[in-house]
Amino acid sequence: MRLVLDGLPPCRDSELYIKDLHFDEVPVRIYLPKAPAVSTRRGVIFFHGGCGIFGSIRSHERICRYIARKSDSVVVSVGYRLSPESQYPAQTLDCLTATERFLKTAQNYGVDPDRIIVCGDSVGGTFAASVCQELGNRRDIPKIRAQVLIYPFLQALNFNLPSHQKNAFITFLSRERTAHFLLKYLNKDCSMKEAILAGSHVPESINLKYMKWINPDLIPDRFKLGYKPPLPASFSPRVHEETKELFQIRLSPLLAEDAVVSHLPDTCIITCEHDVLRDDALLYKKRLQDNHVQVTWHHMEGGFHSALGFFGYGIFSFPSSSEMVNHTRAPPLGSFQPGEMELLLGILLAVLTVVVAMAFYYEHPKAEIPHGFSQRQRLYFLHHLLNFGFGLATFLDKVGIASEVHVLRTIMDGISPLKDKHLLIKDARFEKVKVRIYQPKISTTGQRRGILYLHGGIGRFGSIKAYERTCRYLARNSNSVVVSVGYRLAPKHPYPTQFEDCLTAATHFMRTAQDYGVDPSRIIICGDSSGGTLTAAVAQALVNRRDLPKLRAQMLIYPFLQSMDFNLPSYQQNKDIPILLKERSIVLGLKYLNVDWEAVKLMSKWSHVPEDLRLKYQKWVSADCIPHEFKTRGYTPSTPLPLLKDVCTLLQPVFDPVFSPLLAEDSVIARLPEAFILTCEYDVLRDDGLLYKKRLEDHGVKVTWCHLQEGFHGTVFLALWGRLLAFRSGSKGLEKIIHFLRRM
Repeated sequence: MRLVLDGLPPCRDSELYIKDLHFDEVPVRIYLPKAPAVSTRRGVIFFHGGCGIFGSIRSHERICRYIARKSDSVVVSVGYRLSPESQYPAQTLDCLTATERFLKTAQNYGVDPDRIIVCGDSVGGTFAASVCQELGNRRDIPKIRAQVLIYPFLQALNFNLPSHQKNAFITFLSRERTAHFLLKYLNKDCSMKEAILAGSHVPESINLKYMKWINPDLIPDRFKLGYKPPLPASFSPRVHEETKELFQIRLSPLLAEDAVVSHLPDTCIITCEHDVLRDDALLYKKRLQDNHVQVTWHHMEGGFHSALGFFGYGIFSFPSSSEMVNHTRAPPLGSFQPGEMELLLGILLAVLTVVVAMAFYYEHPKAEIPHGFSQRQRLYFLHHLLNFGFGLATFLDKVGIASEVHVLRTIMDGISPLKDKHLLIKDARFEKVKVRIYQPKISTTGQRRGILYLHGGIGRFGSIKAYERTCRYLARNSNSVVVSVGYRLAPKHPYPTQFEDCLTAATHFMRTAQDYGVDPSRIIICGDSSGGTLTAAVAQALVNRRDLPKLRAQMLIYPFLQSMDFNLPSYQQNKDIPILLKERSIVLGLKYLNVDWEAVKLMSKWSHVPEDLRLKYQKWVSADCIPHEFKTRGYTPSTPLPLLKDVCTLLQPVFDPVFSPLLAEDSVIARLPEAFILTCEYDVLRDDGLLYKKRLEDHGVKVTWCHLQEGFHGTVFLALWGRLLAFRSGSKGLEKIIHFLRRM
């Protein structure tokens, strides 16, 4: 990782003298402008970022050269020792040693000792703040003229400030990764990460002491849009004892006493809107100003953590990267020499791809694919491809290039297939709902069956275009008229808009079926994943409609059907099996409902199911209703969690049968049409399908069940996307679907 972050060295610089030295035992690199100076120059001592684990003089070479050239300053870049080889606080001590030496010997380098500025980015900003605090009252050395703190880390007490919530999943420095790297830097057990993020390491006495300085109430309102105060965390004496370094001033400079803060030099603070550490700097800015320290503040609306690291890499440099460097009083100008871009462009692209790929690899959970799975390598490839897509979407959203949902929708839509000579395809509207109709060109003696297809995508993704191949296949191979419904998507159109659109399309199609050569008594409604949820909900909504023909059948392809129990055997067995991991399924489902991410964490500690509902539904949603053969891969009955009313209130919509069709009353279930249910062995939703199958059969509803022994969530959708993404289980599933349709 250090090698990757170092990047490629730039070409020689004709405007600077560059030499490597040691200040005592600390390696430094000095950049001196070649142009003659009118008088002594200012000095800038630079501490690079990298969590105290990564980064180097070389990784920040372009930045230091730029500052030296454009501000006509002598720049000293400090190569402090890194963790874990050199344990904390070796890094701060090296920075302190180098700064003291430079202050004492500044004139040897043509620098005015009264014009020395300390600067750092990320953890380098932590070191800069710490060094200025430690030298504030020293009388044996010159005073530091100013400190420049670029998106600094300044406190380890509260990881639930507004910026932590808003930017929790940004790719380069997510909230979770912040705690992970902090513990690695301190050489601590990373399993304490969740406790640290929750605040369990902070005793009440310390919270009370520092809440006057570290408090969301001190953050300006414009930075708190969407902020939700977290629930109090239980204190863990063990975690506190093992992480006492987090409360040391060298690691958390925001905790310094007023007597220290009031003696600090003029300060320039640079913050980024899309950075988990944004509020650390806003709180420090307020503290400095309250103690009458002059502060110059620059806020990058489009900036994100690590943006400075891209400076000088041409097309990979972001506007915010250049803007940050220019706030060190340098005029805007790129740092490439003529011809350098053309020479390095291809190599830089490869290096950046490696960096981004590694970032996404570590950002997302690892896959656990059973050894008996016959196409393991292909599924691994699909898993990492999907992770890359999710990570890329998050990154592009955070830097303001494109929204996350837009990127994911574009990826899922894929490339449209070529024209189909066997089908007539036309776009229409059923009332206000967009649909696409697929009609076989081949002549028929009578009316055809009709299939209303509701696509998957958790109510947020998917489209008519994404399911073009699936609908064409169904129309051609079953000789049916297929109507693909383009229902509106969340978050722009909140739940239950999706259900309402599907119900509207279904009723319109049933009334006008003959206009499309369809027998009204042979209409089948079909959907996969969340489309299966919508299929079940629409079928239930139509059971009492006497003004419409009866549905011939419903087809549920690995459907999501309940939100009562996320610890059924299939959730336990398949929680880390691609492509629908347990956590991902819950997160995406709650995003569909526009429920905050905090609810996911709460659900791991508290029950969201009131006791009366648990007793009512346990006869339908229970591991006891799952056949024993589906528990042999491992199942441990879960211990009931304590009930939290706030969670129950927040998640009340999940008990609506529109969202959880398995919870519909017996009087509705008993009147449903014949069903086809497809389940996959390696799918967290497998048991939802099994439980619904049992409920239907218990009420005398005929069920055709297809179980794909090597199937996983999404396999049917992928079956028509070419050899690289298609799996044998998906092809088998399509065969079973067509066989069922031909009998209708």
